[in-house]
Amino acid sequence: MKILKTYEKALGQLINLDKSSVFFSKNMSMEQRKEVCSSLGGMVEMKQGKYLGLTMVISRTKDQIFGFIKENIRRKLQDWRNKLLSTVGKEVMLKAVSMAMPTYAMLFSNCQGSCVKTLAH
Repeated sequence: MKILKTYEKALGQLINLDKSSVFFSKNMSMEQRKEVCSSLGGMVEMKQGKYLGLTMVISRTKDQIFGFIKENIRRKLQDWRNKLLSTVGKEVMLKAVSMAMPTYAMLFSNCQGSCVKTLAH
């Protein structure tokens, strides 16, 4: 808890413990995890989750990470089909979304060539 207080003082940002959680390496024992959570004021360990649409824990295969982009674009297309948009309107929206999603995701991950090729198709 001391390190969090130091952070708050140094940067002037308060940490909302109700909205915070911790991640642990799979190499850390359950006992150690419980001890850390307890020392952080009962903070909860998060197994899986998303923040701003991205998975919090990044796996080794980038294709899994970026698979959600294709799925999100597919879902948005389906929603737009049900709306009264012209073909041009749908095309503009598709281009805007399909260009923004991968860019945003790549900010948080090292997307390799094979991953980029998958997104391009």
